[in-house]
Amino acid sequence: MQLDLSVPKKNAVSVADGEDGLLLCSAREGMERALSAAAGRALVLADGSSFSSFIPASRAANTVCMLWDGDALGLFALPEVRSVLVSGGRDAVEGARFFAAVRRIPCTVFAKDAAMDGIFSPRARVKVNGCCPDVPLAPAVAVADLSLAEGTYADAYARLLLSRLALFEARALGRICRRETGGAAWEEAFCLTDAIGTLSREQVVRRNARLRQLEAQGVPSGEGASLLARLGEKRYPAATAYLTLLALYTAFFRRGVPRRYAVPAYRRSGAYAALPLPTAGEYASRALRLERVRGELCAEALHLRAGKEAQLAAMRALDAHFDAAPALEKLNFVPECAPDGLCAVMRDFGLLEGS
Repeated sequence: MQLDLSVPKKNAVSVADGEDGLLLCSAREGMERALSAAAGRALVLADGSSFSSFIPASRAANTVCMLWDGDALGLFALPEVRSVLVSGGRDAVEGARFFAAVRRIPCTVFAKDAAMDGIFSPRARVKVNGCCPDVPLAPAVAVADLSLAEGTYADAYARLLLSRLALFEARALGRICRRETGGAAWEEAFCLTDAIGTLSREQVVRRNARLRQLEAQGVPSGEGASLLARLGEKRYPAATAYLTLLALYTAFFRRGVPRRYAVPAYRRSGAYAALPLPTAGEYASRALRLERVRGELCAEALHLRAGKEAQLAAMRALDAHFDAAPALEKLNFVPECAPDGLCAVMRDFGLLEGS
């Protein structure tokens, strides 16, 4: 089956159903609103862990139900539909939004994870007929039923901390490597993530939703996103990534001194020739700027670390089973996953060996 992956330029889908594209209500109410907003048959798509939450919609008169199998190609073999309702993991959400973009139909996402991943990003790699092209995604209305995201609030809180750490990383890179930073979206992201204390579940959801929207507009998600992708076996991957990078950044700005004659382990990369390696002049310039800005960046890193215990307590309040620790053994591979990140600068200084 040949499939045109292009999306028509005039997309009829609108994000607006709440001003910020987020509805905080029960899943049943969200289903009723989604089904009444678009005439005609609706596709109800869910993965195995989410299908039971769609029972009310599956019993509606004009719906087609499908269990997500990991590949978006099967969606295009279904009868014609006029809207999509989806719940599940990030791959299911992005697959549904891709389908909605191609068909130019509205999409409603029932958030299963309080971190709100995959709901607002404009593009993604979606599996289609075994391949994973980078494709545009349709805007979506997000329905947040707080009961559906049970068990994800502590790690979603950690995602807020990881977003704050991404802003710190970008600021550090701006000072050391002379990169531009800042802007209105940046300032809003800073206000949402700086010095946060105890939050309600609704606040965790709303802040994450807004941050995912700001990241879609260009606010950096940092190398924490790359590390997060490598921690799928952890119960609380975002918290693990945050604690790992916080420990590394603090140590680097307190005691990290470039090793002039060290040979970094570039061999770990499968695409060595494509790595953006610094020239000797750039290396020397970065080392000099590091010494000039070390004090202020160290003070900021220590300020972030000072709130750690209160933040861990806040995560335990959201999830009584919460427990996370740094995973320093994962750091060696971060520079190859995030070649423009702060860990890559540390590697170039010869400081990421034996993590």
